[in-house]
Amino acid sequence: MKKLDIDLDQLFNRFGNRSSQKFIEGDLDHMLAGNTVTRRSRISWLKVASFIKRIWQMPEIRIILLVIACRMFFILFTHWGMDFDFYIEIAQRVLAGERLYTDIQSTHMPLADILYVTMYFICPWKNNIIALRVFMKFPFLLSDIGIALAVMKIVEKAIIKRDYEGNVLDDPTFEKVRKSKLIAGYFVAFGLPLIFQTGGGRYDSLLIFCFAMVIYCIQIGNWFGIAFYAALGSSAKYIGFIFLPFVIFWMKKDDILPFLLGLLLGFLPIFPFLITIPSDFISAILLRNSHIAYGFSIWNAMFIIWSGFKMKYVGGIDDTYASQNEPWFIQKLYLPLFVGIYFIVFLIYILRYKGLMKTHTIDKLPLSTITLLVFLPIFIFAISFKAINIQILAWFIPFIALRKKKGLLIEYTLLTLIHGIALVIYEAYNPVTFLELSKLAASENSFFYLIIVQPALRLTQIIPVVVWVSIIFVTIIWYLTRTSVEFIKCSKELLGKESIPVIPI
Repeated sequence: MKKLDIDLDQLFNRFGNRSSQKFIEGDLDHMLAGNTVTRRSRISWLKVASFIKRIWQMPEIRIILLVIACRMFFILFTHWGMDFDFYIEIAQRVLAGERLYTDIQSTHMPLADILYVTMYFICPWKNNIIALRVFMKFPFLLSDIGIALAVMKIVEKAIIKRDYEGNVLDDPTFEKVRKSKLIAGYFVAFGLPLIFQTGGGRYDSLLIFCFAMVIYCIQIGNWFGIAFYAALGSSAKYIGFIFLPFVIFWMKKDDILPFLLGLLLGFLPIFPFLITIPSDFISAILLRNSHIAYGFSIWNAMFIIWSGFKMKYVGGIDDTYASQNEPWFIQKLYLPLFVGIYFIVFLIYILRYKGLMKTHTIDKLPLSTITLLVFLPIFIFAISFKAINIQILAWFIPFIALRKKKGLLIEYTLLTLIHGIALVIYEAYNPVTFLELSKLAASENSFFYLIIVQPALRLTQIIPVVVWVSIIFVTIIWYLTRTSVEFIKCSKELLGKESIPVIPI
């Protein structure tokens, strides 16, 4: 029997269960009958096998290995052409003496560019694209591992808190915790939307890791951690603090100082730019307001219909801000729609929970409610904003893992594949730009050139472009429908009077 507050090291020591131990002891007794050399050799191999088995039985170790294995092929052999090549260009220009936001028109938040520049700088083989891929994607591989470990720890704490409020943690409980942690970890390890965006070199994994860590910090009532990871996520991508209004009203007087300190430290990557070049920095970030309607956005669907089932070719970062030919309702209405939905949901939430906020701390809420406090605002962004790129499907991996949303993961995986393939083929109808973007991502005669670039160019000769635009349109409607349904379910769960948790004081 173990204490309720058992730590990970204590849990790890139990992974070699009694049945396997008896099996090992039996083998050892049998080997004692052999000759000395054979006996020693077999005992050594058995010890190695026993050690490997014990390591493999640790949920954390197993999931870490699976996360790495599922991503390494993509990390080594391909990347998103336009994005990753732009990150390399930024790194080269910064190291040549140019300044972010002043000389370089980057619209990223600073932490993303800082990481790319740092990893490019320390890479000793800058002329080798495979080495560059490994180094520049490495922080985001670590972020994926962090996401997996975070959701596993969240699940462990939730089960022990919910089902075992007594003073002991028995053997059946240990096995239940272990299996639940593995299931949560598998969702992260095999989540194709996350695999593709990390393998392609995108930095969204850092944002997603911060989402997961906020949930964990809420779960343990750590207000410093809540603020730190919200601010750190925002230092990587501006949307990182979108959930904070749903959380801060649970703070008590003693929580304010740790919260402010967490914000201060989490925003450290931003301060040098905000202090030294405030106008350049703010102008660069606000440029995102002119993003074209793109990706899974409802506004992109409207634009496709409005333009007679035609889409914009995106051959570079500058093209993603060329929104001049969009109708006024796409340019002007997306932000009011987002703000309107957000405000209505937030107002209902405050009215429903204001009583609990006065009498209880946020860590007393069940995990299902805590998860919604973080992800319901993200759902609002996902169904209403103007440029919802394919990587947003990966944002929901912690939500999917913690809620065991197998169906949602399957649909988002299919959307990743179908939308991604259709988009690649559509871009191939502009062959000069397409081949230029493919040069580093899939060099001529490489594996990805032969299975993606070449077939895409051939298909453009036999299939009209409107077919691929129609497929992209269908995936947008599919995404919007599925995500909206999930948003409505989550809203009912969080905001319905019958769904408000009854928490003992």
